[in-house]
Amino acid sequence: MEDKEILTLFWERNERALSELEQKYGTRLKLLASRMVSEEDAKECVNDTYLAVWNSVPPNRPEYLFAYVAKICRNLVLNKLERDKAAKRNATVVELSAELIECIPDNALAGDETGLRELIVRFLEDQPEEKRKLFLRRYWYGESVKELAKAFGYRESKVKSMLFRLRKQLWNELKKENAI
Repeated sequence: MEDKEILTLFWERNERALSELEQKYGTRLKLLASRMVSEEDAKECVNDTYLAVWNSVPPNRPEYLFAYVAKICRNLVLNKLERDKAAKRNATVVELSAELIECIPDNALAGDETGLRELIVRFLEDQPEEKRKLFLRRYWYGESVKELAKAFGYRESKVKSMLFRLRKQLWNELKKENAI
């Protein structure tokens, strides 16, 4: 079923919308969530995602349905990690955070998240498609270097090098824009 048809079901408040959403994107959402939390927590976050989508469509009518539900899912996972961080930090999130802190320090734009987001979006739009996908798959979807190397047909060392250069370019861009 196409995204527009699924959205129409949501707008009609037809519960079939949930099963269609799960059928079309459930596997991808579980994969996204399970990269950062346990399988059990991932299932819970995905189920919470379906509820959040049900409660937010309408009034929202997202242009890109998967991007919309993936953002909700990812935010639920990050909220779960934040709640659980007192017990133990997730190694993947710590690793990703350590990589990004090189180019986006805590004081970037002095708390202006919207401005920072716009700078990062502009930076990524200026990158070739392959580099943009690599960056997003690593830092948005949380894919490992090993997974990226396999997906792009590169050695892990090349992926690490490309990510390092992208982070350095982003840092230079933020510095040029007086964001850091």
